[in-house]
Amino acid sequence: MREPPDAGHAGQRWTMNGSSIGALAYADMRVVWRDPLLKWVLFLPIGLALLLRVLIPKAHAALLVSAGFEAAPYYPLVMGGYLMTPPGIVGMVVGFLLLDEQDAHTLTALRVTPLSMRRYLAFRVTVPLLLATASTLAGYQLIGITPLPLVPLLAISIVGALSAPLLALVLAIAAPNKVAGFAIVKVLNSLNLLPAAAYFLPRPLQYAAGVIPAYWPMRALWSAADHEEYLAYIVIGAMTAALALVLAASLFERKLRRRG
Repeated sequence: MREPPDAGHAGQRWTMNGSSIGALAYADMRVVWRDPLLKWVLFLPIGLALLLRVLIPKAHAALLVSAGFEAAPYYPLVMGGYLMTPPGIVGMVVGFLLLDEQDAHTLTALRVTPLSMRRYLAFRVTVPLLLATASTLAGYQLIGITPLPLVPLLAISIVGALSAPLLALVLAIAAPNKVAGFAIVKVLNSLNLLPAAAYFLPRPLQYAAGVIPAYWPMRALWSAADHEEYLAYIVIGAMTAALALVLAASLFERKLRRRG
């Protein structure tokens, strides 16, 4: 049976695209390993989880003895804050990688390779999403408070992890360089944690915090921890984050065209 005329070319394009993605992944690992800050920062979610595993029970016991304050009902609030911490850290690292690539004009060089901008952006969204989801799941289980079944925890972690590529793209759009990036990433991560304040507001008033995508996975976690319906919050959170990602990717691509 004869091979269709375009099959060989399609296979070649697929191989070259795969090679380009592999080269990008290898370059990312080299940059992270060589950077004295980025080399360790990806381990922070697990380090923080280990710290919270020790400190939370001690703080709970101390508050109970000294003030008669029962902190356990507020454990979901604490875990809602942790939920958005690994995505914030991963997003920061990937955002700095994007800034490095812009400074080195790597993305301009990519235009003459078979790797399309769509595939490049898919890579830049998928990798931080996977890293943030894995570190959130591991850290959440390690802390050991507010346990959730695996299925809701996985779904909530994925929606929360969508903020990692979103933060990375926004950082790459807003920051002219890495020095300015450190200031901007502090603002972005603060915004990511801000919806935790809505925990103290009654519903539906607290839904106003939903303008920040991070609110919805937090709300889903709080509801799941209280054995309430949480699926609607996961769906709304996924849709909100997806729309924000599409907008950020469009702005990022526009910025690259202006620079090129």
